[in-house]
Amino acid sequence: MFLNKFILTFAFSCLLLVAGENGGMSNTALALEVGVATVDITPPLGMPMRGYASRKELSNGIWDPLYAKSIVLDDGNKRVSFVILDLIGPPPEEVRERIRQKAEQELQISTILFLAIHTHAGPDLKPDLPSKKNPWLSTLERNIYEVINNAVSSKSPVTVEIGYGSADISYDRRVVNPDGTVKMLWSNPARQENTPVDQTVGIIGFKGTDGKWIAILVHYACHPVVFEGSNLKYSAEFPGVMRNYVEKRLGGTCLYLQGACGEINPYDRPKENNQDTYTKLKQTGIALGKEVVRIAESMKPVKEDKLILSTYQYITELKYRYDLKDENVKEFYIKQRGKKYYEELLRDRPSVIKAETPIVLLGEEIAWVGFPGEFFDDFQIALRNRSPISHTFFLGYCNDVFSYFPTIQAASEGGYGASYSTYVEVGAGERLVDNAIIRLHTITGNLKSFPDR
Repeated sequence: MFLNKFILTFAFSCLLLVAGENGGMSNTALALEVGVATVDITPPLGMPMRGYASRKELSNGIWDPLYAKSIVLDDGNKRVSFVILDLIGPPPEEVRERIRQKAEQELQISTILFLAIHTHAGPDLKPDLPSKKNPWLSTLERNIYEVINNAVSSKSPVTVEIGYGSADISYDRRVVNPDGTVKMLWSNPARQENTPVDQTVGIIGFKGTDGKWIAILVHYACHPVVFEGSNLKYSAEFPGVMRNYVEKRLGGTCLYLQGACGEINPYDRPKENNQDTYTKLKQTGIALGKEVVRIAESMKPVKEDKLILSTYQYITELKYRYDLKDENVKEFYIKQRGKKYYEELLRDRPSVIKAETPIVLLGEEIAWVGFPGEFFDDFQIALRNRSPISHTFFLGYCNDVFSYFPTIQAASEGGYGASYSTYVEVGAGERLVDNAIIRLHTITGNLKSFPDR
């Protein structure tokens, strides 16, 4: 049904763009321009925090500021913005839509990807307040629009470079025992061997005409959870440390793109909430930052004369995995989140999950594909290996978060992130990745789409 919904043609040799649902059409392209900006979005103290169900206390301090960073890409015909937020997830739908509409009308931006780094040391965007509204959201909304606007204002011509490496800072927190049972290994300072994970560091860099870095997009997959639930101070976690390290050594603006980190943790997670733990956090971020700097010294330029932007968007309807009225499910949610949460979930849950999956292409070689949740890292590997686009990046926590997307195998085994802690139907991750691969093959002309009959 999805192939029938879109008739997509991407003729690279002729440099023609036929955009998707939110596209326009042109047969020319100017030099690619890029703009970047950063705005502090650190919330006030005394707000609920998100990431650990056991954490009931309100925030009481700041380890390091939380930021919104925007990069705007402009090929002369189309403008696209990535907004990367130091939050656990993107802002609510109504906030995103207001920003999108305003940015389209005032800034001529056709596509915005709202991306979260998924820090567990940030605010709850939907706290349980008497008004049932979060007053800070209006401030966040203004700040996000401001950072996009500032990025548009800073645009300048760029060249593009690509590079890859690897950072050994992560591991699979699910241990599958020989008898098939699952044990959760929440911290692993001894670096106990477990199922291999994708530790690929992928970088897309943009340089100005003076040869200096304007923006560096760093893609990696790992939960930012060095701090556990006892922490009550805001932090952008290891991605924030990495960005600072890179910016001080290379210049420009560094942006962190979170990948498929559903079951991936950093090795060292001390239980204490103190300066020593923050030192461990900094060590993790610096280790990643050093690898980014090393990669940046030998990156390969993209040699295309014209880098055309094209965007596509589609929605897949997913079913729920569990019946909320099942007694075991009810017991789980009440135990984890409380009776009020369960009752609201039972009352307000939509009949189906509408999973939005955007695709952004830059020329022939680069693709970013957004996914709305916490996907296990096998999906990231599959997307990269099966995509017809040479450099394809899996963007997690994009535009929404529908909890965990375990593989079918992991769902059959259980464990956190693969059992009651996920609510999409089994096989949802495979469906979304397969759909993305189909679209990428259709866009590049490897598959033909047919109209409805």
